Amino acid sequence: MAASGLRRRTYDFLELGSFAGRAAAAFEFFMIGLILANLAAVALETVPAYWEKYHHFFHWFDVVSVIIFTIEYVARVWASAERESVAGDTAFMRRVRYVLSPSALIDLLAILPFYLYLGAVTTVDLRELRVFRLLRLLKLVRYSPALSSLGRVIYAERRALIAALIIMMGLLFFAATIMYGVEHEAQPQAFGSIPEALWWALSTLTTVGYGDVVPVTVTGKIIGGFVMIFGLAFFALPIGIVASGFSDEVHRREFVVPVGVVEDFPVFSRLPREVAHEVATRVRSLAIAPGTVLSHRMDVDNGLYFVMSGEVSAFFKHRPIPMRSGDFVGECGLINENRHQPAAVAHTRCRVMWLESTDLHMILSIYPDLGDQIITYAGERLAEFVEASYLNAEERSAMLESLEAWMQKART
Repeated sequence: MAASGLRRRTYDFLELGSFAGRAAAAFEFFMIGLILANLAAVALETVPAYWEKYHHFFHWFDVVSVIIFTIEYVARVWASAERESVAGDTAFMRRVRYVLSPSALIDLLAILPFYLYLGAVTTVDLRELRVFRLLRLLKLVRYSPALSSLGRVIYAERRALIAALIIMMGLLFFAATIMYGVEHEAQPQAFGSIPEALWWALSTLTTVGYGDVVPVTVTGKIIGGFVMIFGLAFFALPIGIVASGFSDEVHRREFVVPVGVVEDFPVFSRLPREVAHEVATRVRSLAIAPGTVLSHRMDVDNGLYFVMSGEVSAFFKHRPIPMRSGDFVGECGLINENRHQPAAVAHTRCRVMWLESTDLHMILSIYPDLGDQIITYAGERLAEFVEASYLNAEERSAMLESLEAWMQKART
């Protein structure tokens, strides 16, 4: 049981990143710095003066880096048993699926050349493997949201990109064919065939214009001008597609919350795992500055705010109730007859998950037990607040009776 708990904490630490706490965020920054330092070392090793003077340092830096990357890889494989499972799944099968995943293969390729070098003949120069060490750059995809977002954008826009590529290839061959017909007699050495004319068409359409091959006839120059204009228009298509998709993806990613974070909230702890999955696809993660009003006293259907870090103050009977990590506010808008919510203000800088009212009602229609959990949790929290409040015994008793009646009515 202890091993399972440690494995779960390791999985959260490695996979949830900053959502798992400051230590996990610091580890991510350390790994990013180590990867960049490895790239710098690969570049500096090519300077003869540096290699002669610091080759021992370069060697041991590579050894230490590989040890760290290896420990990380082994820990990820071991903790991958906590990944999402399917019916009839086992821990071994989850680990196998993880080992064969693209991110795990990148991690393996980042360290494998070093161990292959250890098994090779000693006459092999370590610097000869630097091209393989550059594969460590790919590890940044795991730690950089921008790089992983770019990969998702390219995959999501693959059909549009393929269509743009087909247009570009057609334009390329069309330009080369036309220029071959116009210039091959005047310049047989440069435009003697369509494949040879493709070089000019490619450099012209991409607006690089090396100048090594240029049209000399009047007709060729006119055609060349049109090719340049078409190149500006059509070769910018993939850039526009990726830029637009990347902007949308980065904006959307700001709100993404890992499933593990949702599962850690007490209100979801007793419910089936599919509830957490459904909530994770619909909640938004928001960074809130101190003093920000999450909901006003008379707001209606603002949804739920789950506190991930920091402190939010919700007001009950004009008295502030501190909401910390694991708490939520907004349930009164769900169960009150008038659907009014209490006022809620960020007391410190905090991060919250926001589940909008429409999504909340949709989830409750599928998983009605979640509503009962929300009511129970909210009632227990208010009861604790009343017991610890400034009220005298008689007032506390009356308040608790009123609270119990309110919870019974909310459940019905």
